[in-house]
Amino acid sequence: MNPAHQRNRGPGRDAKYLPRTRPSEPFGAVIGRLEQEMSRRVYFAVFGSGLGHATRVLDMARRLRTEGASFRISSFGQGLRYLASNGEAANTLECPSLDVEWSAGGFSSWHVLPRFPFMLNSFMKQLAFEGAHIPRFDPDVVVSDSRLSPVFAGKMRSYPVITILNQFSVAFPPRFRTEMGRFYERVAGDALGLMWSLSDQVLMTDLPPPYTIGETNMVADEVANILKFVGFTLPPTDVTETSLQKTRGMLDIDRRPLVFCQVSGPEETKELFRQTIIEAANEISKECNLVISMGRPEGSAEPKRLASGAWIFDWCPVKDELFRLSDLVVARAGHSTIGQCIDQGKPAVLVPIYNHPEQIGNAEKFRMLGLGVDIRSERLTAEGLSESVRACLNDSRYKTKVDAVGRVSKRYNGTQKILEIIGSYTQPRRDRTHLPGGLEAS
Repeated sequence: MNPAHQRNRGPGRDAKYLPRTRPSEPFGAVIGRLEQEMSRRVYFAVFGSGLGHATRVLDMARRLRTEGASFRISSFGQGLRYLASNGEAANTLECPSLDVEWSAGGFSSWHVLPRFPFMLNSFMKQLAFEGAHIPRFDPDVVVSDSRLSPVFAGKMRSYPVITILNQFSVAFPPRFRTEMGRFYERVAGDALGLMWSLSDQVLMTDLPPPYTIGETNMVADEVANILKFVGFTLPPTDVTETSLQKTRGMLDIDRRPLVFCQVSGPEETKELFRQTIIEAANEISKECNLVISMGRPEGSAEPKRLASGAWIFDWCPVKDELFRLSDLVVARAGHSTIGQCIDQGKPAVLVPIYNHPEQIGNAEKFRMLGLGVDIRSERLTAEGLSESVRACLNDSRYKTKVDAVGRVSKRYNGTQKILEIIGSYTQPRRDRTHLPGGLEAS
């Protein structure tokens, strides 16, 4: 363990690794408890809106488990449900929810402002929750994925804190980009940067300039000395040539280009996107194989064929195969989706959620890099979507440029780099000199 990462724990964990041996407890059970209690411990706190944060943290946590570490994951909302449904209910803690309000029109500042006192109250509840559960688990390090409350709670109790971010600043929706709006945006960004800078390290899951996808949300300077670009953190996939062939056969994919449309995001924002894709299906299907995932987790996983020849899933069980097989992706402009497009060399037509400043900025940078086309939600039409798909498929420069940026991305392995940094804050407890029950290491 790096001495710089050590902290004064007082009489806490070192003095109470285990309860003392119970007279009736079998020797094997004692050894099992010793191994569990003396393992490295990592406390993850995950933003619960969407699945991207929970997906990458679950991958990291399970990799740490294979190396003998134990973990807890604090989350809420969609993230919490995802973690529990993937077999980690015993290692998951439900913290108070804190998220913005979503509507069919996307993110609305007018919805947020009246709720600010309630959001502040929710933040304080989160802070109290993390303040209780972090020392109870007594980890070697706290890892916060895009949440401030565990940063505060961890540092207040002298735990090392690593923060993982897609963005660390605040961008206002475009209609508020007035001179006054930009001033407040800068003030808010500087304040948020100061709060993130309480972390021991801030890890940006993006490529370094000039390829940074989230550059519009990186205006604060306060974390520059501890900020590291680690590359995209993409979840592992289990795609094989057999599964690719099976998917081709199931969906009768012929030699025409394959367009994969993937609807994602908060449920309240999906319906207009779904309707527009369905309306555009007739035109797109004339020249392409078209597969649509409607993003309904509770829906059917069986594909249905539309009159146009396109295939539609409520919830697509072969999305990784379709992503690999596709020539073009139509999707929202989430950071994880863009990272996957770049990593796999897929041009894309991106449709950011209406009034969502992070996604709008991501999509604009994707377009500026020459990797695809962006369509703002307020200008989205079936005709415009069809034309954008055609333009991307017929211009080989998009494919050439996304392959070039993909080669840059492959120099990084965001997940592995984060695990290495986490590992620098942890050590097996069997290596420590202070053992439970008054025993001393020889």
